[in-house]
Amino acid sequence: MQNQTSPLLAILGHIPLWVWAILALLLALGFKQSRDQFLPRARLALLPMIWLAYGAWGVHSAFGASTLTMTAWAFGLLFSLKLFREIGAPAGSRFDSERQQFFVPGSWLPMAVMLTLFCAKFALGMSLALQPALAANSAVAMGFSALFGALAGCLLGRARNILCLQRMAASSPALTAAAL
Repeated sequence: MQNQTSPLLAILGHIPLWVWAILALLLALGFKQSRDQFLPRARLALLPMIWLAYGAWGVHSAFGASTLTMTAWAFGLLFSLKLFREIGAPAGSRFDSERQQFFVPGSWLPMAVMLTLFCAKFALGMSLALQPALAANSAVAMGFSALFGALAGCLLGRARNILCLQRMAASSPALTAAAL
């Protein structure tokens, strides 16, 4: 009897170790985001900026920097930014003027978005490795590009909404004191 490994195990065996390290890092970041925390402005903006760059790089590395794919990416980004503007800041978030930091209530949303982006990038990479011709398929290119933009926009929009709380606190200190 011949020893054959399943196709899934063969595929998993070819995944570089750094991919698993990134997944572990994302899980750790996601768990950290699930807890209430005080964050300075720079740290609050850092994660969305990293994901913005990662999403744009994902489009460029898979499909090149074509006008079509970058437009789809920008459309996805703008769509989710508009959606998150409507949603507003997470309930309970606020700017603490004494600490000069933002209180951000714990949420599983950042982990869900980060894992979705990771899985989408992973699925695209696997698909392109198995069928390189998919890179030339405009529906695939536009769909993944828009998805990468939309997911990056979720984190960016959420952070933007929280950062706007500082301006709102400065313009109406009585409202901020009443909210506490």
